Amino acid sequence: MKYILLALFFSINFAQAGVKINGENIFFASVINEVVRILPSDFLSSVDGDIIVEEFPSSNTESLTDNLCQMSEETKLGFLKQNKIFVNTQLILLAKTNTTLFHCGHGTFLKLLKAVLIHELTHVKDNHEKISLDPEFQRIVGVKKITLNSKKKVINQVLEVSPDPYEFKNLEESLAVNAEYLILDPEYECRKPASAQYLSKRLGIQLKRICKKNYDILLQSSFLEDHYRTKASIDPKRVYQIHYLFASKGESLMSRWGHAMFRLVICAPFRTEISEDCLQDISHHVVLSYRAKISDPSINYASGLTGKYPSQLYLLRYMEVLQEYTKFELRDLISIPLNLSLDQKKDFLNLTIERFWTYQGKYYFLDNNCGTEAVKQLSSVLTDSESALIRSTTPLRIYKDIINSKNNFTAYGIDTLTRQELKDKGYLVESMHKNFYESFQFLKKFIPSFSNISFSEFLKNLSAEKRFIEYQNLFDDLERYDVNEQKMIILKIHHLERLLAAKYLQTIPSKVMKFFNKDSTLKHQVLTISQELKVLSLAPWEVIKSVYGVPNEIEFKNQFQYFLTKMKSTLETEAEIHMNTLLSILDKNYFAKELNELNHMLKIKKITSSVIISRNEEFITRSTYEK
Repeated sequence: MKYILLALFFSINFAQAGVKINGENIFFASVINEVVRILPSDFLSSVDGDIIVEEFPSSNTESLTDNLCQMSEETKLGFLKQNKIFVNTQLILLAKTNTTLFHCGHGTFLKLLKAVLIHELTHVKDNHEKISLDPEFQRIVGVKKITLNSKKKVINQVLEVSPDPYEFKNLEESLAVNAEYLILDPEYECRKPASAQYLSKRLGIQLKRICKKNYDILLQSSFLEDHYRTKASIDPKRVYQIHYLFASKGESLMSRWGHAMFRLVICAPFRTEISEDCLQDISHHVVLSYRAKISDPSINYASGLTGKYPSQLYLLRYMEVLQEYTKFELRDLISIPLNLSLDQKKDFLNLTIERFWTYQGKYYFLDNNCGTEAVKQLSSVLTDSESALIRSTTPLRIYKDIINSKNNFTAYGIDTLTRQELKDKGYLVESMHKNFYESFQFLKKFIPSFSNISFSEFLKNLSAEKRFIEYQNLFDDLERYDVNEQKMIILKIHHLERLLAAKYLQTIPSKVMKFFNKDSTLKHQVLTISQELKVLSLAPWEVIKSVYGVPNEIEFKNQFQYFLTKMKSTLETEAEIHMNTLLSILDKNYFAKELNELNHMLKIKKITSSVIISRNEEFITRSTYEK
């Protein structure tokens, strides 16, 4: 009789389902009652029948510690069997007797008990509504492909910044874990803003709007001296447009389909109005680029095909990306503004900061690459019918889907524009191939031997030693030309040599790696360089550590300043050590050709700089007169 009365007293009704406790634990029943009160009244409206909650004893091997932060991941706190929820008896006891505040997880045993109940009730809801299979949810949490299997493992595995690594077990657990934190942690909606927005809408849970989102990010770079040295804000209030940014195909295997990116048109701080004038503020624009994180000295294509490289979102200066593709890789760059509403733009940027600080998936060159990652991010802010219009996974075909006027993703008629019209409207930045070619053609008038080779042969086959001899002969006879011609000759040589040096240095790692396993000393030296340059492979969450998710303003400010101070004191020393190690590697007999090439490039740089310095005053005088 006592059991029946308690069961009736502690039966809490949702719209269509009741939650009932099977037992006589008044404390436990009160906690259940409290959890039910904070959930929406229609949370279980799709569930028929009652949901029974009861205790289960923990085994001797799974005894709970009284330290929340030392709890084993293997400890079973609760589970669901059909519509019956089982909760660990020892957890209930600790929730009642241990009020210690811990700096991990949910903070207290009482809050953890509530989290277990929310977790299992979310499973009940998901079993009936299949929320974890929603494509939008899958795109946010990170999957290789949209699946119909809720037990599918999530590809994101960044344990360091997860509120609970159990969220990565599969889609079902990801949903349940994140529901816990959305309901119990007022910081969650700022720590994981995209997830919070989706879950709020899908679970009917109102956001608390107590915390303040931090849109500050760290700008990454291929250059050691610039990597993580500058912060930028991608606050939606300062972003005028979001563009699909497409780099045309390159020479390497992994870039033959082009590269898919996004460009954030961020307004300069001095602007009081967010308008098309912000398109001119290119030094403030930021590029989103999903890339394979490759820490090895050279690319292993087998690893790229089998998902051995992490897939990570990089945030880069637009100016650096512009130079990377148009100048050094000689590829066109096309920037197409997307038709996004203010809410869509905000959702896109919320996902961007969540992805930047918490995501690292698996990169597959063929089916989880820059194109597929970009489509998943864009689709997360589109309707299902809109997402279906982007049917491609390669950057070029994605570009064609986006500019298709029928799809309404961008300004009408872009798909009918000629190349020149794209250029005139600022959508296309051509590769600098033409500029370099014109520099080469100009030098042909002063270096006769250049007339015997094509521009392609000049780039690929003419050694630095032969170029040095030709330049030296030309400089010895420079007086025969007028000041303007002298100036143009030096500028054109400098222009071409920067390209040649950049392209040649990119080939060194692959040449070194041919001997990597044949020479133990070489192997040690290469690994030493990799260690010295470890800052280039640091993930954002390794630079600034948060409680979980996106760091708040205080975490960002304090740790970023510490990082800058630390790196400033070590940068010069590490760069010098790195250079000495590199020179010792190239000093080996089997790199004699490479070392000779680099030495002559340095000689070219030296004589060019010498001529510039010696004639600088004359150039300045002439330039001033011409002005």
